[in-house]
Order: sequence, then C-alpha cells, then structure tokens
Amino acid sequence: MTLPAKDKRFDPGFPIADKDGRPTALFRDYLVLLDRLVTLMVAGNAPSNLVNAANDAAAAAAGVPVGNLYRNGSLIQVRVV
Repeated sequence: MTLPAKDKRFDPGFPIADKDGRPTALFRDYLVLLDRLVTLMVAGNAPSNLVNAANDAAAAAAGVPVGNLYRNGSLIQVRVV
C-alpha cells in the first residue's frame, strides 16, 4: 500500500479523516504498518529480502501473504487483497 501521489509528491486529496474528523481506516492501517517498519529499521531489522512485485496481484502470485510487505522498485508496499 502506498499513499496516492501526483508527480511523486503526496496527494493532499488522500482521505486522511472522515467527515466527522476521525482517521479513515486506510490511513490508520498505513500508520500501523509505517510504525512497524520504522520500529524494525530502528532495531536494525529492516526487511532486506522483500519480494519485488509490480502490484498487489503480482505480489500474491509471488506468495506474499495479505498484510505483508513487498517492494515495487524502491517503494515499500503492503499486500491488501
């Protein structure tokens, strides 16, 4: 999972909060996974053997379980379906 971007910059149209001001489920999930990755990096355990896949379907075909990390070039993503 990556945040929507335009020209490699954060897209301010990304729904961070719902109409009541609560974080969206997608944003909460993103922050949980980002926290997991940063915690691993700080501990010196950042994943270095991530599967390189073009998209979620390719990651699934490569055996990446739902909720696990994979990479698309230099971008780290999370398999969601």
